[in-house]
Amino acid sequence: MKVKRRAIKLLTKTTIFYLIFTFLVFFISAIILSKTADRFIESNVEKRFNKYQRRLERHFKANPDLRHLPPTIKIKLIGDSLAKNFKPVIKDTLIYNENIDDYMHYRKKITAINLGNRNYRVEFLARVEDYYNLRDDFLAALIPVFFVLALGVIIFNYFLSGFLFKPFNQILNVMKTYKVGQGTPLPKIDTNTSEFVKMQELFHLMMNQIENDYRHLKEYTENMAHEMQTPLAVIRNKIENLIADERVMSEHSAAVKAIYNEVNHLSRLGNALNLLTRIQNGEFDKAEIIKTKQIIEQHLQSVRELAELKGLKIRSELSAEHQMVIDPYLLDIILKNLLRNALHYGDSAGPIIVKTTADKLSVSNYGAPLKFPREMLFKRFFKQKDNKESLGLGLALVKQICDLNGLKIEYRYHEGQHTFEVFPEEPQKSDAAN
Repeated sequence: MKVKRRAIKLLTKTTIFYLIFTFLVFFISAIILSKTADRFIESNVEKRFNKYQRRLERHFKANPDLRHLPPTIKIKLIGDSLAKNFKPVIKDTLIYNENIDDYMHYRKKITAINLGNRNYRVEFLARVEDYYNLRDDFLAALIPVFFVLALGVIIFNYFLSGFLFKPFNQILNVMKTYKVGQGTPLPKIDTNTSEFVKMQELFHLMMNQIENDYRHLKEYTENMAHEMQTPLAVIRNKIENLIADERVMSEHSAAVKAIYNEVNHLSRLGNALNLLTRIQNGEFDKAEIIKTKQIIEQHLQSVRELAELKGLKIRSELSAEHQMVIDPYLLDIILKNLLRNALHYGDSAGPIIVKTTADKLSVSNYGAPLKFPREMLFKRFFKQKDNKESLGLGLALVKQICDLNGLKIEYRYHEGQHTFEVFPEEPQKSDAAN
């Protein structure tokens, strides 16, 4: 089963990409700044080491006694062979400071120098604690700065979406609520954003074309449906006259009856297709809250005699609380088609059961299992091969009505019983909640 991807607003997508880009910029900047800071520290510490070495050389020239040197310089006499192969070493170290009772960062340079024709191993110490603290504080400040910037961007875009995208959302609402054939002109949204202006103009142009096509198609279908009924009525009348003629019926009864049945079939088909077109075009838009119990009882009363002729019993369990939000005419179509389907395919193994609860209508009958996939039930013009009288539109009409009125219809078969259930796609709110 293909999972539907969740739609994301354009401004939200833009904000996400902007924040990702900003994060990458901050991250790369932090790396560059860190390396720059390290080079700066190394440069400055090296300058201090060179300064210490020059000071040591000046001190030696002025006083060869090397016992009273500052604590940042430690010196030790070494041999010529060791000094010749001595390679300078620079490393970081921690030294305990009694004044603050804590360890501090120092950088140590160990090298060999020649003073007065004698070789010495010298250790220079340079305090780098302040450099490291400054570098770490600066890098640590980047994180809260990024989050403050991100929060500012999100808040700004939230208010921006309500301001700049207000005309866009209004145009979308017009598109969403507009119905073809409603006869009212499209409202024009006032905006000076060129993209929204172009989108609105294109939508108006498209809807005007659709309205013209719809009007022409509607006129054609209505005229066709109306004009077909007159010749069909004439043909039906002539056939009835032939049926009354015993001489004709004695020789051509099968042909005459076949023609009569096909004429009736064509008449009902025209009416059904016209009705289906009107439903799809949303012409039945006078939805209201209907308590169904009394209406269902009236429909049951009208078909009870036909059920008895077929040897079927009807049992009803109707709730006074059941209601539907729908055009009354469309509710009649749903009830008629579900009851007609139950009467046509029901058998004497059990009764036809019509049941309502607070939010559900169900119509069931007993019969043999389906000989075709259940998903074909609601397909237009689909019917069983041994059922020539059916138009194959009854359940398709019911499904179409349900889809256009926020209703759902489901079918199940269990222990010899076919059941159709109609209920709202979303639970109906109670009167108290309203």
